[in-house]
Amino acid sequence: MSASLDAKSVLVLEDQFLIALDAEQALRKAGALDVRLASSVSEALRILASFAPEVAVLDFVLGDGTGVDVAQVLTERQVPFAFATGYGDSVPIPANYRHVPVVQKPFGIDDLVLQLNRAMTPAGPNTC
Repeated sequence: MSASLDAKSVLVLEDQFLIALDAEQALRKAGALDVRLASSVSEALRILASFAPEVAVLDFVLGDGTGVDVAQVLTERQVPFAFATGYGDSVPIPANYRHVPVVQKPFGIDDLVLQLNRAMTPAGPNTC
């Protein structure tokens, strides 16, 4: 694997438990030190009240809305992120977030890490 998340802190917003656990395991294998899981927008916002991730992966379509509300907070805090979706190109990502890397589910560890590293590059895609 060429990319890593060496000692990074990561927020994962994913409402499907098994996918969230797979993502956590993949991120830890890639070197992430602190991985926090949220299954809803409200839970992610609660976590962000006391946790400052260095990068995040946000499921776009959730049972209680979309990852856009969390994306807004991360953008304000200048935290890079990638969206994850199982809906392919049919997911309605708002225009101001179309530059954000997208990981297609089910994702492999290499693709997940690659897209998160892409989001973290200087002058990367989340610079708004």
